[in-house]
This record gives sequence, C-alpha cells and structure tokens, in this order.
Amino acid sequence: MGKVSFIPDEHLLGYLDGTLSASEKEQVAQALISEPKVKDRLEELSYIHHQLAMVQVEEPSRNFTQRVMERLDQYPLRTGFLTQNGILLLTGVFIAVGLATFLLVQGVFDTTTTIDLNQMGLQKNYIHQELPSIPFNGKVVVNIIILVNIALAFLVLDRAVFKPWFERRRNMFT
Repeated sequence: MGKVSFIPDEHLLGYLDGTLSASEKEQVAQALISEPKVKDRLEELSYIHHQLAMVQVEEPSRNFTQRVMERLDQYPLRTGFLTQNGILLLTGVFIAVGLATFLLVQGVFDTTTTIDLNQMGLQKNYIHQELPSIPFNGKVVVNIIILVNIALAFLVLDRAVFKPWFERRRNMFT
C-alpha cells in the first residue's frame, strides 16, 4: 500500500511515538476515524515499528577498535595490479603493435579513401546544403594507433614490471 497523500508517514510515525503537537495529534485522530486508508497505513507502520523495536543491536567488544588498529599493519598493502596481469597485458599490446606494423609494411593501408557525407542521408533529412568530402588515409590512422599502443606498452611496462622490481630492490637494502 502506498503513502496516503493527506497524512504523511512522518505524522503517523510521530503519532506512534507520541511526539506530535496537540493540533497534529487531533488531525491524525480525525483522519483515523474518517479514512480507513489512514487507519490501514497506521497499522502497517505500527507493525513495522514493533518489529524494529524487537531487533537487538549488537554491541562491539570494548577493545574492538584497539584490536582493529593493531591488525592494520599485519597485511601488506597491495597497490596497482598484479605483475602477471601486467605482463599478459604487455604481451597483448606487443602482439597488437606487431600485427599492425606487419599489415602496414605489407601495404594494406596504402589507399586513401574519401568519405562523402552527402551519401549518408543527413543532407536530405536535416541539412539542406552540400556537405564536404573527408579524405581518409588509413596509413596515418594505423600509425597513430601503433604510437598509442607503444605509449600504453611503456606505461604498462613501468607499472607492471619496473615499479615492483625497483620496490623489491629498495626493500632489500632497507
């Protein structure tokens, strides 16, 4: 059953708790007499109120905070991702760069294509003037993708291999 629009649930809960002012209490009492929906909603809220009152709140032990604080340094903090995952990611990046370079050298992307925006249907429906044609050079796009992959490879190499290696070496001497 939904919320009754003319008596808010907050007033009904206040009625159950006995925290309403005299005028608000009288208003709720009148609504309970004249409206069966208000009475049904008060019964629902009363049941929920009673069930919640029966729930016992668990109290932590007196030394709970102290025990938690003592155990904070017990487990090492793991930052970043695992070295194995980084090496797998690095291998995948190198394979992608190798395949793209191989296809580039074989001349797969040597052709320049022109994308004609007038043939896309935009001109007839939304735009009423000639649209330009965009030349698309696949070789440039593949070169950019290769450079981005190489930059990603250096980042992964730094985070997955070099950082853990240097941290282990630093910890050996401290």
